[in-house]
Amino acid sequence: MNPVVQYKSRVASRYFPVHPDEIGMKIIEADSYFTSIKYNGHFGIITVKNGKAIIYGSDGSEKSIPLIETAALKIGKEFTIAGEICCFKDGVSQTNIHVTAALDEPHNFDIRFAVFDLLEWEQENSFEDFASRYEKLQLFKEETLFHVEQHLHTSRKDIIDFYKKNIQNNEGVIVRSSSGITHKIKPIITIDLVVLGYALKENEDSLRELLLGFVVDDNQYQIITRCSSGYSEKERLDILNKLKPLHCESDYTEVSGAKTAFIMVKPELVVEIKCIDILDQNTSGSIKKMRLNYDDKSGYQKQQLSSAFSCISPVFICFREDKKTTVNDAGFTQVAHLIDEKIISKQNDNLIPSDVVHSESYTKSGKGGMAIRKFTVIKTNKEATGLYSAYNVIYTDFSAGRKTPLEQELFLCSTEKEALEKVETLKDENIKKGWELHK
Repeated sequence: MNPVVQYKSRVASRYFPVHPDEIGMKIIEADSYFTSIKYNGHFGIITVKNGKAIIYGSDGSEKSIPLIETAALKIGKEFTIAGEICCFKDGVSQTNIHVTAALDEPHNFDIRFAVFDLLEWEQENSFEDFASRYEKLQLFKEETLFHVEQHLHTSRKDIIDFYKKNIQNNEGVIVRSSSGITHKIKPIITIDLVVLGYALKENEDSLRELLLGFVVDDNQYQIITRCSSGYSEKERLDILNKLKPLHCESDYTEVSGAKTAFIMVKPELVVEIKCIDILDQNTSGSIKKMRLNYDDKSGYQKQQLSSAFSCISPVFICFREDKKTTVNDAGFTQVAHLIDEKIISKQNDNLIPSDVVHSESYTKSGKGGMAIRKFTVIKTNKEATGLYSAYNVIYTDFSAGRKTPLEQELFLCSTEKEALEKVETLKDENIKKGWELHK
């Protein structure tokens, strides 16, 4: 499997977004945390094997950046690392637009690779805790190929302090907890959306606004917002020329602010917008917008009105040429933390049910009656929403003679291996002499 696709599906898609005001509530208590500044750039992976360095861009294709390749080979080891391909000017990280230009002409730009994770080292990939991975990452010291500095904390208050000190000039803060969960703290609401259509200015051959939506599933899109701000006059013409070749059929008509129908286009392009807020309800109740299916022959077909939200004062930032029209790159997860949980449950009507992958019960007779201790591992199948961990471990302790007969503890885990290891730890702590396995 392509290393970029593999990393996005196994790791990046499990980042849990957190608003700065919710750090103390949404970040689960753990023994320790590593925090780091998020660099502005395009996701990438570098592999060094058999004396050759290969750089993969966010779309999985190989990129030629000689200076970074040379720096990678100087390490003198075989490895696979993940990070951000960044463009610098006067020592300051630039925007995604600059990175896109730099990738076309890397010899004309100060292009660097900021390493934030280690996937493989000398054919070894069993780095369960981030601390051991970070120890290796510190070997990347060159200006062109550098590790993202990590800061160790033991409380969520420390995370809040770190965020306040470092948020002014960066894209956000990444928090990796010792429990295996990673959070992304970002104050400005920016969203990557798929271009579904466009409308023209009245009596002009110039862009008026874009119709944008989320990817819900393969060939399924949720209309989210129109965006008419943020374009220069040149960009309005350039975007129009970019979209005209993508015209497609549609049995659904969306009306623009100019009271004309949007011209629908194939869902092939992703744009980044920013807004000051998002609302999931209005005076009439929950906001609902049309969900569409798409195929190359018949274009868009309306499916149903589904729970959605409105963007307040959306502003176009740029096309994200490093993003694809997939759930991971342009899906609902980006704003899941900002939407009321009741609305989220409606938005995800088609969520896959959870599976019980492991269950053990132990019994013990006593003066107060039968006591039961049960260990259950649940595979949620919902980690892509950004609201659930991949696995939950539930420890149930029932004793009829106790003041509170039933007690339960919940533990969040990112892998099945981690969940099963947690079960073994709980058994060592709670199953002693006299307990019998109940089948």
